Amino acid sequence: MTPTTVEALAGFVADHARRALPDDVNDYAKLVLLDTVVAGLGAVATERGRMAARLAARMAGGDSASVFGSPERTTVTSAAYANADLMNVLDADETFFNGAHFAAMGIAAALAQAESRHASGAELVRATALSFEVSARLNLGTSLMEYDGNTFRFSKLSSHGYAALGAVAGYGVVSGFDAHRYGNAFGLATWLAPTAKNGFMSQRRRFNSLKYAPNGQIAAAGVTAAMMAEEGYEGDLTTLDTEPGFFEAQGYFSGSRAAILAELGTKWWITETSLKPYPACRYTNAALDALLDLQRRENIGADDIERIEIRLSPAAYSISQFRDPLRDIPADHVAPFHGQFNAPQLAAVALLGIPPGPKWFEPSLSQDPAVRALAAKVSTAPDPQLAEEWQQTITSGTGEKVRRTRGSLTVLARGKEHVVESDYAMGDPWSDQTRADWDFVANKLDSFCGDILDSGQRRTLLRTVRDLESVADVATELAPLWRAAG
Repeated sequence: MTPTTVEALAGFVADHARRALPDDVNDYAKLVLLDTVVAGLGAVATERGRMAARLAARMAGGDSASVFGSPERTTVTSAAYANADLMNVLDADETFFNGAHFAAMGIAAALAQAESRHASGAELVRATALSFEVSARLNLGTSLMEYDGNTFRFSKLSSHGYAALGAVAGYGVVSGFDAHRYGNAFGLATWLAPTAKNGFMSQRRRFNSLKYAPNGQIAAAGVTAAMMAEEGYEGDLTTLDTEPGFFEAQGYFSGSRAAILAELGTKWWITETSLKPYPACRYTNAALDALLDLQRRENIGADDIERIEIRLSPAAYSISQFRDPLRDIPADHVAPFHGQFNAPQLAAVALLGIPPGPKWFEPSLSQDPAVRALAAKVSTAPDPQLAEEWQQTITSGTGEKVRRTRGSLTVLARGKEHVVESDYAMGDPWSDQTRADWDFVANKLDSFCGDILDSGQRRTLLRTVRDLESVADVATELAPLWRAAG
């Protein structure tokens, strides 16, 4: 009898949970793990980050797992909730094919349960890789983007609820689940995961406190499903094959369901996710790279700039916050969310030499006259080349995902016009020149966490994650490093 998709994924994770990973997968999984932790640690001192920590404290009732930046420990579920939330506050977490962030949910569940069970570092690396693989494959079986004639559009209804299954895998790997338990937990997660909502991404002018996905709730749903399976609850093993079913409830357009299981066990998708040097929507990263490179090459000062036009991908330009950026960012806890989608603000703070990280969205910076004056010189426009490339890729019928965003901009400085074009963004895995390595993540750790971890603590965190296979106990050797942040 042919196994269902749930059963196939369950068998895969159970089979690989105690195997050595391929070397390239193992190394990149550690990069993604540390990069995602850095994204969360960088948000500790933001008001939004403090809100998540206070919420976790209210949900407390145990002392099994740690929340970034908090000296107190809480339950596994609460820690997974808060840390998954924190990891996306700055929008600095990995991005899979320019369409989704989901490593945080699986990593948050894995970190919490690894600490609770005093798991080894090697188990945590495998949990990172396998949780990512489950979420990535489910993402590949869906489509968030389509064309209505020649017009790009996002699905009006969407959710990242599929990442609850990644959270199940992250929890299950360090808990020693077998295929039967994974199957039940995956099936339960599809019933517990948040359903889709209409985010009005093309029209919205202001984010709420959950931005575009309830990351914390998704991670918590996966942990809850895993705990239910441990207690003997049975899940729906057909839920990923039924139509209409889970994917339709998540709001996606029809995707290539065959992609979920294609090359399972031989193709590892974690090696194709992009890491970010900036706390900014991925659609702006290549432009920021190109702009800073031009500034260095031409020795252009902020006062030299007369005008900047940043050309954006169809996905970015379809979002009103990119198309018509806010000129005033409200000084509240969602200020980082509005700044991440504000190309003029991002260009201004980058050109003024402010290190990437939480400082980019401090209320005082948004009101700084120098930032406001420079941001007023920046406009956005569609990128004709990307418009053609994206339409061809999305409408090809192959299920292929979009890789390129590229930098494309025109800068008028000191009376001279500079047209700048680039192929990829730093941190994109598809070229040797941009692929992230340990120096990339070390620089990000220093930039994002310099105010909450001293240099010795940062070096210890970097060294510990890089040599994670030698860590015998995550609870005593790794978790204290992020409890110290603050």
